[in-house]
Amino acid sequence: MRDVEVTCKNCNQIFVIRQSEQEYFSVRKRPLPKYCPICRKVHYAKQAQERKQKENQEWQRKKAEDVKRYYSALKDLEGQFDIIPLEHVVPDPKEKILYIIGNGFDLMHGVRSSYYDFGNTIGKHSHIRFVLENYLESDDLWADFEGALATMNVEAMSQPFVLDTLLDAMDAYDEDAQAADFFAAAEMAAAPATELSVELMDRFTKWINSLQVYTDCRPLKSIIQTGDFLERKFLDFNYTEFIEKLYGVPESDVCYIHGCRRMNKGAPADKLVLGHQPQASDSQFDFEENWKGINLSGNRMQMIYDAQQVALREIVEADDSLTKHCDKIIDAHKNFFESLSEIDKVITIGHSLYPVDWDYFAEVIRQNKDSKRLHWYFGCFGNGDLERIQNFILRFDISADRVHIFRTDTISVTLNQENAGAVKTSGQQNKSITPEKQSEREKVIGVSENGRWRVCTCGNIVQLKDDKETVILSRIFSHVMNGAVFVDDQICFWVMRGIDKGVFFLRQIDGEWTYLGELEGIPNQGVITKRLHRILIDEGRAVFVYQSRVRGYSLLDGALVSNMAVRHAPERRYMGRDFTQKFQRIYKGDFY
Repeated sequence: MRDVEVTCKNCNQIFVIRQSEQEYFSVRKRPLPKYCPICRKVHYAKQAQERKQKENQEWQRKKAEDVKRYYSALKDLEGQFDIIPLEHVVPDPKEKILYIIGNGFDLMHGVRSSYYDFGNTIGKHSHIRFVLENYLESDDLWADFEGALATMNVEAMSQPFVLDTLLDAMDAYDEDAQAADFFAAAEMAAAPATELSVELMDRFTKWINSLQVYTDCRPLKSIIQTGDFLERKFLDFNYTEFIEKLYGVPESDVCYIHGCRRMNKGAPADKLVLGHQPQASDSQFDFEENWKGINLSGNRMQMIYDAQQVALREIVEADDSLTKHCDKIIDAHKNFFESLSEIDKVITIGHSLYPVDWDYFAEVIRQNKDSKRLHWYFGCFGNGDLERIQNFILRFDISADRVHIFRTDTISVTLNQENAGAVKTSGQQNKSITPEKQSEREKVIGVSENGRWRVCTCGNIVQLKDDKETVILSRIFSHVMNGAVFVDDQICFWVMRGIDKGVFFLRQIDGEWTYLGELEGIPNQGVITKRLHRILIDEGRAVFVYQSRVRGYSLLDGALVSNMAVRHAPERRYMGRDFTQKFQRIYKGDFY
């Protein structure tokens, strides 16, 4: 019963700092908080809002500077490369042309298809957003989302202290622990990576299937020419079929290199490819292990090491599923690439030319009979594109007299009236700040048998009320309380589920309800575990019966008064009133 109760300096409400939380602050040599979790959350939200506003202002400033650099760089390159207006890109009908289509093509036509748009579809409080923002080490997650997938923080998932904490939480150190407890801890450590590999792709696919064109304009009709007697091929990096829908390109002329969302009757849907370059994430697996402060008695060190290896294996598998294996993809589209041997001209439209896709360009060049004679036309939207175009030219040793750059930032389209206010064109990203809305509803989590008392929660606030709705006692916790069990109208237990599970004790003293604190566990085993079988109240004690142990807690002050190892403990007979089912209802079944 070593909880600390503190009166918040802001709202004057009493909040509880549990023993585990005290240890957290002590290890980090930080003082105990003086403000309750709710006030701290509001304060942090305000700080985050101010930070976002500053970031937005900085983004606008950098964008303006980038535009200036872009215009200056274009002017400087006029003598080196052929810088031409968009309307001058008119292909000769006799030429054999390969069009390379990127996401900028969809953006030019009012499609909300940027990775920023995808990010906006993920709820602010969704778990997958938490994983993306806390386990990917990227300065701007959505600017180069596929590249960001290579920055997974493997160390945060597989440091020894992480595995030790989870093994402890899953009771894997217990003398009667099972293999399932060990593997559950390892899988929990790797969960951020495995969730990314599964849930992210599911969300991404649903989002792709929702994309629509919001304009009737065809700004590229002079560039994209098709016909029975024209030799045109399209290497499309988009997942949408808009190149066909907007410009009448035959499906047979298009290679959707990363899959297409379109459903063809009688054929399975394409698997959409999203990911980073091979080996791009290798450095994330190199980190110095920290074993300081960990109890390594008995076989704990070996268990931590083994669990770490299981977790790392799952992380590697998840990372592999988020890797673009270009060699396999190229081999799957072998016939298309082989058909490019006599191409005269390559026109890129809306492709960012990030290195993650360079293997495909290398294959285009390799398959061409005379790649040195190829003319390259690069669509350019901004300074970033211009820099990547120059890097691309150097990487593939393209002669300057074969390079033509045309601006796509001058393209504008008229949006359909009903969607004009909802869509931004030309790749413009929405970085507006939306105030976070929070609404907590009161929930009754326990009622005494005589109906005189009930326990209610509202977010992290727990209140004991009488039958006249008068608040008798109120406490704030760092986590949500899930249930309450009344022994009678004098004694009550509050129960918290999850990884931060615990049981908290209250009773009436001299006619007043008093919070006495959290029931104390024993080393490596909390109060509620998967091996808990029964809970009884007998002669002033709360008796907790485990697989091979029986503990007793005083109903006077909640102190641990007995802790005995008992073989086959659940099979023994015990006196007292059985409250097991009431506690299990809070867990919606067996304890876990």
